Amino acid sequence: MFLVLLLAFALRLSHLGAKSLWQDEIFTAAIASTGNRLLDVVTIPLYNTALPAPPLYFLVTHFFLYVGDNDFLLRFPALLFGVLGVSATYALGARLFGKSEGLVGAFLLSVSSLHVRYSQDARFYSLLAFLSLLSLYFLYRALSDNRRIWWIGFVACTVLNVYNHLFGLLVLLSQVVFVAGLWIRNSSMARRDYFAAAQPTVPPHKADCAHDKRKNLAALGSLAIIVVLYAPMIPHLLRGLTSRKGLGGMATPGISLTPSFLAQVLEAWSSGPGVALLLFFIPFIIGVVACVRARRTNLWLAFSWLVVPFAVLFMLPAKHGFRPRYVLFMLPLYLIFIARGLTFLSEVVDNWLERRRVRRTGVFLALSSAVLVFASWSALQGYYSEQRSDWKAVADLLMRSFSPGEVIVSPGPFPQVVLPRYNENLAEATFLIGGSELALSSDGYGDEGVWFIGPGRESMISIESDLSETPARLFKVVFEVDPDSASRGLRLSIAPTMYSDLWVIYVRQGLDAEEVIQRYEEALEVVPATVASSIHTTLGDLYREQPALQEAVAHYRQATILDPEAAEPHRRLAEIYENQGMEAEAAAEWKTYEQLMDQK
Repeated sequence: MFLVLLLAFALRLSHLGAKSLWQDEIFTAAIASTGNRLLDVVTIPLYNTALPAPPLYFLVTHFFLYVGDNDFLLRFPALLFGVLGVSATYALGARLFGKSEGLVGAFLLSVSSLHVRYSQDARFYSLLAFLSLLSLYFLYRALSDNRRIWWIGFVACTVLNVYNHLFGLLVLLSQVVFVAGLWIRNSSMARRDYFAAAQPTVPPHKADCAHDKRKNLAALGSLAIIVVLYAPMIPHLLRGLTSRKGLGGMATPGISLTPSFLAQVLEAWSSGPGVALLLFFIPFIIGVVACVRARRTNLWLAFSWLVVPFAVLFMLPAKHGFRPRYVLFMLPLYLIFIARGLTFLSEVVDNWLERRRVRRTGVFLALSSAVLVFASWSALQGYYSEQRSDWKAVADLLMRSFSPGEVIVSPGPFPQVVLPRYNENLAEATFLIGGSELALSSDGYGDEGVWFIGPGRESMISIESDLSETPARLFKVVFEVDPDSASRGLRLSIAPTMYSDLWVIYVRQGLDAEEVIQRYEEALEVVPATVASSIHTTLGDLYREQPALQEAVAHYRQATILDPEAAEPHRRLAEIYENQGMEAEAAAEWKTYEQLMDQK
């Protein structure tokens, strides 16, 4: 097991501080900053976010940053809790089935690309998984032994969990369903055995159920303590549930129960789609079937842990989008049941060999585990090679090109937090929050430059090398992220560069309409197809204003070909056709536009 933990630590340590922070990590850096008071670290996530976030993880990170404020230490708590989660997986697997299952389950988790990813992410997901596992381990021990120490451990881990992430409440609900199911089963069995006896003399509730009653009272008492300790968070929870990202407003399902959704989750838990998914899912099913006769308590645990949270999410009309990382706490138990499936198959093979007087070796278990680890390793390498928003490169570009008096505009507070982190000289820059429209208008900035920095529509490769060797050459290409701003861009020179999915756009006055069109045409020669679709839309707007409707229609058509999911070109075509009296063509474009908007 020591070697498994060493492997888990090494994989989570690799590239830990190499990639730039992404959006949510920037939130963590801002909240957990050592420049904030302890009270601020607690209150900011509760009051200043769309959904109130419990403060535990930010507090832990806050104290780590006193050692040093850099990306490595910002992410180190996640690494630590990730490795502890691997250890807890072994403990839980050994308790549920045996040491072999615990070891294989921990081994699979140690190389899981999903778990490694969020063990390198300065967010609360690896802590959620660790505390959930530890809480479940203590609960399982408490239900078996009914010792006070296990109930205390269960209460402590559960309280910490619900103060770490709101989904800790889903974990608690799963545990309540698990305990309630056991209580119903045990009560039913006690009554059945009592009435099946030849001469029943003692009522079942005073005989066979006495021990269960003490456990049930301990469970109810533990739950009551958890509720009391969570009481300060309840007002924030209710406020979050009624917010625009909670359950407020119109009732629209947060998750759709579809095969594609379930496949998305299983792909994240495995090592990818297709064969890779089946390599994990088939042993899981075998592990579940192996529990039908011998370990039905574990079967009920699997149902409570892996089904109940999804059932709740399906029923709640939440506005917040779902990501597989939110249920990372389910992954270890899923892998433990996969481990049980592998050990069951190994037992079948070994018994078959024994009947043929061949010595049992356990080779099948080792080989099957190696296959899954190999599949996971491929997914892990894919994760390591992913490109992220490169704020470090953006900071370097700004420091090479930024002039006194210029302004940085962004759609959110992220640049103001992260850019001075990578270059302290940017701490004195003027930051404004707004969309590309604010950057393009340049109102109030005189003749000084304006830098617009914001996320792109999707992740894409950097094209800096295609656009420039020096920042001066950037100004030869015109681009804007908001096609509706084309009219404001007539008198502006706009130059972008891309770092993964970040846009850096420099705006200055001085171009007439023909020059703008010329530079957009130049941009088409170097940008990817997804970007070219947006540029064609903008060119259509520019030609439409001249007016040169034939050229405008041609560019709108090209935009729809390059990006079939783009709705705006269809709207503009419909407007042109309506003005020209082409009713059938206009109706067709309006229909397509509405269909695409409904999909969003």
